[in-house]
Amino acid sequence: MNSPRLTFLALSLVCGLVSPALAKEGKLTGFDVLGHKGRKTELKAKLETKGFLGIDPDVKGAPLDFFVVAKDGKELERPNFLGTEKTNDDGVATLVWTPEEVGRFSVAARLRKGAEHSAAPAQICVAIPSEDRQLLIVQIDGTVSGATNLKMFRGTENEEIKAEDGAQQVLSVLATTHQLVYMTDLELAFSNKFKDWLLLRGLPPAPILFWELFERSLSHETYMTQMVERLQKSFPLAIGVGATTGDMNAFLTNGLVPIRLADEADPELGDVVVQANDWGQVLGHVVRAKGAEVLIRDYAAGKGASEALRKLCLSGAPGVAYLSSMRRDSDLNLAAAATLVVGKLRGIEAFVRSLDLSSADRTLNSLIASWRYGQPAVLKRLYADGSEPGSLPVFSQAELVSRNEPAPGKVAFKLRLMSAVEGQEAIVVELVLVEQEDDTWLVGK
Repeated sequence: MNSPRLTFLALSLVCGLVSPALAKEGKLTGFDVLGHKGRKTELKAKLETKGFLGIDPDVKGAPLDFFVVAKDGKELERPNFLGTEKTNDDGVATLVWTPEEVGRFSVAARLRKGAEHSAAPAQICVAIPSEDRQLLIVQIDGTVSGATNLKMFRGTENEEIKAEDGAQQVLSVLATTHQLVYMTDLELAFSNKFKDWLLLRGLPPAPILFWELFERSLSHETYMTQMVERLQKSFPLAIGVGATTGDMNAFLTNGLVPIRLADEADPELGDVVVQANDWGQVLGHVVRAKGAEVLIRDYAAGKGASEALRKLCLSGAPGVAYLSSMRRDSDLNLAAAATLVVGKLRGIEAFVRSLDLSSADRTLNSLIASWRYGQPAVLKRLYADGSEPGSLPVFSQAELVSRNEPAPGKVAFKLRLMSAVEGQEAIVVELVLVEQEDDTWLVGK
């Protein structure tokens, strides 16, 4: 099966649109867009003539035809003609289209036969997600691609610009559950080249929002914040993935779960930002953030509240970032529930930081204190294999029965736990604490 990319070329050839040799050389650029089923959606393409030093003058009054050539990656048997519009003073032609179904559409905008300019058809990615499909925003600079405006301007070949490890695989998975939206600081002039790069690297197609240099703020953070806010007004946003502090602030301002993909955490961002060191961790956080959203809604509604709270408390430090934006929700019960759980998670983290695991004896003291604290989320940190402990013992006092060292780096303890209920017998607990490579001690098997 031919790809939608080939259809753009076919439109030029089959329809007799290859301009005469004397036609002026031009460039068509398509603007990707998100829309809604049954609502008017603006399709835009810009025509420029080739200039000097990267300054390409706009072309006014040129007629552009718009065609749907593929849906959800499958090429149509015959392109669906949508209409014709002329370019305005800025070289932009705008066609209003009302899509009647959800999906991802590939639209081609091309010059009419006999036009004064010649140009390859422009590609426009039109995403019409279902009403319940959340958007996942990916600021691709520094997370997916290392391309910069300067690198693109110097004409670096796409084959020389690598994609970040794991990006293609993880984004392909996430595209099955979310509507992806790419954002970039690359200027719109590099649209065609960058779309070809995405295709070359096998990244899942999605609308790309470029930085329109003369229309948006020169501040990266301001530009990001405004773009995300604009999307927030029309679509359900869930998560934002980026690399910089500015990316995170833009996501936080608009109530997204912010995931920062970088080698080292930025301590100034605090616990309201999720840190990921690779794309595998990004995928894990997206899955757990979705799970946390389901649990907090159940807890707020009183559906299996105790079990939902137990699971939420096991989400650890990232759980704070998963839930923080919900503290401002207009639903009173949801906002209160998120506030409570965030407070408990921060309390758990503070308790864990207070534990002393520098020796077997001190670790035993920390373990007994954790039993009394009564949080499985704390105890899980004290087990070498990260397993979830069983039911927590309830006792009034602990008594050391014996202590011995069966092997280097191991200490065996036998404890007697006095029942907190009068008349009930004490229970005996046997433990082996194991020294780790980082010189801490944890409960082993």
